[in-house]
Amino acid sequence: MTAPDFSPEGRLAELFERWRRDIASVPIPTLVDLATAVSIVRNGRADASPDEAPTR
Repeated sequence: MTAPDFSPEGRLAELFERWRRDIASVPIPTLVDLATAVSIVRNGRADASPDEAPTR
């Protein structure tokens, strides 16, 4: 067993670790399935110019 790290860096690391565990403990619902997401992105990019220039 190691001694606790009371330095500012150690306390910050502990805070981030607790925050990560807290956030990870709540499941995030799936908003859309993968196929729908891919379709939306492809359709949105189908007519878009790769350099954001107006359509040629």
